[in-house]
Amino acid sequence: MKKILTALLFICLVIVLAYGGACYWVGGQAQRQHDELIAQINGYNFIEASTKSYDRGVFSSRALTTFTLTRPECGDSIKFSLINSIHHGPFVFLRNQHLKAGLQPVLAIIRTQLAPDDCPAEMKKLLEKIPELQSSEALTVISLDGSAETYCDVPSFRKTLTNDKNEEFEVQWGGFSAQSKFNVPLGEAVGSYSAPSLQVTDKDEVLRVKNIQGNFDSHRGMKGISVGSMAFSIEGVEAFDKGEPSFNLNTFEVKAESGFAGETVNGSIRLVFDKLTGGGLVLGPLTIEFEARKLDAEVLSRFESMAPELRKKAAGGAGAGDEATDLFVRKILGDLLAKSPEFEIKQLKIRTDKGDLSGRAKLAFAGLGENMEGNLLAILGGIDASAELSVSEALFFFVAENALSGGSTPGSEGAVKHSAGEFAKGLLAQNIMVRENGAFKSSASYKRGRLSVNGHKMDFSGLLESPQAE
Repeated sequence: MKKILTALLFICLVIVLAYGGACYWVGGQAQRQHDELIAQINGYNFIEASTKSYDRGVFSSRALTTFTLTRPECGDSIKFSLINSIHHGPFVFLRNQHLKAGLQPVLAIIRTQLAPDDCPAEMKKLLEKIPELQSSEALTVISLDGSAETYCDVPSFRKTLTNDKNEEFEVQWGGFSAQSKFNVPLGEAVGSYSAPSLQVTDKDEVLRVKNIQGNFDSHRGMKGISVGSMAFSIEGVEAFDKGEPSFNLNTFEVKAESGFAGETVNGSIRLVFDKLTGGGLVLGPLTIEFEARKLDAEVLSRFESMAPELRKKAAGGAGAGDEATDLFVRKILGDLLAKSPEFEIKQLKIRTDKGDLSGRAKLAFAGLGENMEGNLLAILGGIDASAELSVSEALFFFVAENALSGGSTPGSEGAVKHSAGEFAKGLLAQNIMVRENGAFKSSASYKRGRLSVNGHKMDFSGLLESPQAE
């Protein structure tokens, strides 16, 4: 009996030591992934990350990471720190709304929160006034196969704050939630986020934003290029001044998609909204659809690999590297044009209280299979373009008069209207646009040096011919 008990105790000791060793090894893997993530973040020009401390234990670790966000246009920077509480696998027991009850077979679970003691004084004061922001956290679950899920929550709150002039304003925040699944080695990511509401009340002014939602889905494909889809929407934005509506936007949506077609990449963007009111004009519904097709995958891959370095050079301002950057960008564009890409505005429709505007345009390049950088004649000779535009007369004159009235003195409305009328007459006389059913219309096409506007041909083919030796 004594020998059996001793053997059981020895087995338990071995299991405990083995589990402790496994946890310590997993902790090392978690630290390695943390360091790799910091290196990836530092590949962008607008953000810099550094590990201030990393206290590694057997069953858990604690990392303090500092981030510096830089805005190149103004030179200012925002600095803050995050605390990462890392619970090592292979099993973790943690109570959280996003986790199932019981032990979790995972590589690690990471809880991320703001570090108030390591934030700037202004941010620290804000966190003291809004403790809900301090309690916000992101939870990342790293599975044994290397994939991961992240959940982010910012609680709702209602607070009265003060601005720089010591004037009070009220903020009602409906909260924020996001979740995503990603696999870094495979380059896959899918997720969604939402913010139900935001209202800011400042004296006689009120701003309301309702139901912000978004989702994304991306994966790495040929040549390491990431493709997929993205969508963003806002149910409504309202602004009031002394109780009167000053701005209104209903059902705003943006969708973008990209994918492979053989050795090339196709992409599209669609923007719509139901109604926009402001500045004396009522717009909506509005629809804009844009497509880019036959973009060479290898060229895009080269540009994507150089993008972090180009962003850093751009953030650094003018310098010795600008010329090399310009040469690289021109070469990339030349290589793209060599493979005959196509660009098209498939749909442009805007309805207003002063009439409608609609149009479409297409631009294609007959590439020669080799870089056309610097060869302007080859580029012009390879262009195949067409465009159509229709705008109501009332809307045309509204836009023209607003453009011509800049800097005009009170009482000069008649002169502005006369100038707008003369401008329209000039365009009609030159056949740049025609009048039809209460609208101004224009159509143009260009191919191999031949330009046609509203059926009137203008031949520029001679400009594209090589000069003959005398």
